[in-house]
Amino acid sequence: MEKHKATDKRSDAVEQEIDSNLKKAFETLASEPIPDRFADLLDQLKAKGVDQEKKSGNNAGDINE
Repeated sequence: MEKHKATDKRSDAVEQEIDSNLKKAFETLASEPIPDRFADLLDQLKAKGVDQEKKSGNNAGDINE
């Protein structure tokens, strides 16, 4: 039984280390600016959404096609 407890403790420590590293990696990535190509795509989608609303007379936020 002692071996299982030691293994469980190591497994918990490994899981905590993985969690910590994943959080650090995500925070680093999330704090980086959006690449220009994605910002351009978002702008294009917004423009299309505005055009669709004008054509269909929908209120902002309505999703009807």
